[in-house]
Amino acid sequence: STGKKSYCCKTMGRACDPFDCTQLDATLWPPNKQSYCCTKVGKGCPSTTTSLPYDCNAGYSNWEAGWSTGKKSYCCKTMGRACDPF
Repeated sequence: STGKKSYCCKTMGRACDPFDCTQLDATLWPPNKQSYCCTKVGKGCPSTTTSLPYDCNAGYSNWEAGWSTGKKSYCCKTMGRACDPF
C-alpha cells in the first residue's frame, strides 16, 4: 500500500521512489527522471511535434471542388472522408 511504502521509506530508507515526480517543470528534469516519471505517473513524457499533412475537417463542406488531389487521397485513406465523387 502507499501508506506502508511511505512508512518504510521514511523509517528504513526502503521502497523509496528514485525520483519525486511531483516537482514542477518536467522539461528541466534529466532524461532518466523523465523516463521514470513518464512510465510511473505519465508526467515528463516526450511530446510529439509532428503534425498531420492535411486537416480533413477544414473545408469539408466543399471538398470536391476545394481540395487538392493529395488531400482527397489522404483524407479518404486515413479518415474515410472525401472518397465518393458526386
